[in-house]
Amino acid sequence: MNNSEKMLYALEQQDLERSEKYFRRALREDDGETLFNLGNYLESIGFYPQAKEIYLQLVDDFPELSLNLAQIANEDGDVEEAFAYLENIREGSPYYLESLVVKADLYQSEGLADVAREKLLEATELSDEPILIFGLAELDMELGYFQEAIQGYAQLDNREMYELTGVSTYQRIGLAYASLGKFEVAVEFLEKAVELEYDDQTVYELATLLFDQGDHQKANLYFKQLDAINPDFEGYEYTYAQSLHAEHRLEEALAMVKKGLARNEFDQVLLLLASQYAYESHDNQTAEAYLLKAKENAEDLNDISLRLTNLYLEQERLEDVVALASEDLDNVLARWNIAKAHQALENIEQALHLFDELKEDLANNPEFLADLIELLRQEGMLSEAKKWARHYLALVPDDMTMQEFYHQEE
Repeated sequence: MNNSEKMLYALEQQDLERSEKYFRRALREDDGETLFNLGNYLESIGFYPQAKEIYLQLVDDFPELSLNLAQIANEDGDVEEAFAYLENIREGSPYYLESLVVKADLYQSEGLADVAREKLLEATELSDEPILIFGLAELDMELGYFQEAIQGYAQLDNREMYELTGVSTYQRIGLAYASLGKFEVAVEFLEKAVELEYDDQTVYELATLLFDQGDHQKANLYFKQLDAINPDFEGYEYTYAQSLHAEHRLEEALAMVKKGLARNEFDQVLLLLASQYAYESHDNQTAEAYLLKAKENAEDLNDISLRLTNLYLEQERLEDVVALASEDLDNVLARWNIAKAHQALENIEQALHLFDELKEDLANNPEFLADLIELLRQEGMLSEAKKWARHYLALVPDDMTMQEFYHQEE
């Protein structure tokens, strides 16, 4: 039994002291090939300092160990040292191709995807290995070079790459075409990917793309498939509900939103959608409950407050409308609703103040101007009312009632 074997046996016995002793002997006495194999094993089990010590002793005889030293340096967080080792492998070396791949990985891990692409591009000029072409296509997708990505993926065998990487090249090509705005071709490739190998993410992407293109019937078929095979797939309920709603399947849409809320009861977008669908189902009480639930944890109250003011105004709950006023509320439509509620409650001073604040934002909204003019007329402020009537008529010149008011003498 040589020293390397004795070291490994001591490691198995968890005798670190004896293991270290035999490791030192191995460095002095064992032959290069034995040490080479020992270093590879130690690296594979995470004993990087010992593996590095062996590699440094052998690198002159085994230049490919610069690759291992670079990987260990990267594991230790010393990227500069990793690159320094890789520079030892020059163009023309039988290990140069592999060094380019390692460099690409390092550059990508440092957020330098463009430089990583240059290294992979050079690698593909030296070898037509499918995994290199795949890696370059993946980088092109990441960088938004979609046409180049399509060309790369198209060179590869879909089945072979799926077995090797778990990625469907058809799926990638479909997503690339979608990013280029070529949606019909994108759908074809995504459908082909699903036909050959079912994948939850691909089905979701296909269903979402079909929904975005207005093909709700077909989108719902794929959403239904996803819902049946993997109901735990995260985040599909929102778009599926919208797609069902687009086909006027309101009850099913609301049920799907509730399914999403069962997973995350405080999901803001689902709560707002649930409120909308409950309102459309003429269930105002439930619509309000969803909005109040959303309000509990909302960072931005503007949209929620607008919906609540609309709901309360419709129910003539004027006090509830004005109670929503706050300094943080900057949604002009919600504030307009609050102004109307103050007017209806005959809180004229507050109503006038709010209408005055909103004039700049809503000066070209005819409905707002009509409300403002009505309030000014009620309060006898006819000159001001006519000034805004003139502006209103520039927007709606065929409003005969407003024409009549504008031309009548004060």
